Amino acid sequence: MEQERKINRWDKRRSNKRLKRLKKTEKYKNTVNSLDTLNIRLPELNSRQKNEIEKELIKS
Repeated sequence: MEQERKINRWDKRRSNKRLKRLKKTEKYKNTVNSLDTLNIRLPELNSRQKNEIEKELIKS
């Protein structure tokens, strides 16, 4: 059975400093700001599928 590793003060201090550095980065700020958005990537559609979607949009 695996024993739980005790986290000492040094590890906590090191991880907190690392987290502070991370929060200063641009990538972190962009990620936090874009949490409420959703990016969906669809594969390219063939011409038949495009035509069908256009027809459905026109009907609506």
